Amino acid sequence: MTFDKIIVDKVVEQLINGNDYREEVIHSINAVFFDFTIDFFKKIIDAKMSSKNINLDWYKSKFINTLELSPHEIANFAGINKKTIHNIAGNSTKETVIDFANANFTYLENMIRLLEQDALNEINITISLSYNNINVTLDITESLLVINALATKKISIRGGAWSAIGKRVEKPLVNRLCELTGVEAKYINNTPFIKDKKKDFDREVDYKLISKEDTEYRVEVKLMGKGNPESADVIHARNTNIFIADTLSDQNKKQFQASGVKFLELRGSNKKKIIKDFKAILDTLQIPYTL
Repeated sequence: MTFDKIIVDKVVEQLINGNDYREEVIHSINAVFFDFTIDFFKKIIDAKMSSKNINLDWYKSKFINTLELSPHEIANFAGINKKTIHNIAGNSTKETVIDFANANFTYLENMIRLLEQDALNEINITISLSYNNINVTLDITESLLVINALATKKISIRGGAWSAIGKRVEKPLVNRLCELTGVEAKYINNTPFIKDKKKDFDREVDYKLISKEDTEYRVEVKLMGKGNPESADVIHARNTNIFIADTLSDQNKKQFQASGVKFLELRGSNKKKIIKDFKAILDTLQIPYTL
């Protein structure tokens, strides 16, 4: 899942004001999921109306055994996550995804048939869809497959969103802090850092602040929950000098203090105090800014 600039800016402002940013992310997750759901239902209507034999084969031919869809879509429609397939098989090519999708679909089909037998005299599930005066009805098997596909997609969107938002917010958040405190551009290095010009980029850290004596200080941003142990590890792995986080536990703070890492906690504070605390870090490291 990707986030446009508007959402990133909203998250940054929530963080700068010491507020919980998660509501913005949840709204985005729901918006993307609802868009997918509507589009999925339209695809189902089209598939049902164009299929001569209305049974599970139409679902497999239209949503799994097809080259028209991406591997990510095929996996979701079969009720399995593409990332899970990659972790198991070591790759996620379309051929691999289709094989895993068919296997998972067969498993789901058998499970649903058992549920049908158990619930035959107790409950019946149908989904009725209408689009442009076209009406179709899904039986219990088709309905359960659709529900499972939607549940898989929601999990995929949610997992991707929480992972992506932290990466997308890192630079804009530090940029905003520097803007509010008046750090000049010559004391900021937020461009990708070359590790090996012939091979790749150094992705370990995306932000550095420079002191008046030309010393570079590495900045790390983590939007994590209180007590997340990852914080203690990352400062050593990436030689972090300044750590900025949504929330920090007392244990986190003690670890940073013992390691000489300057930290800035955003949650539960306010804009004035956050700016003041960030300036204190700049003063300590002799990073110039305008008053």
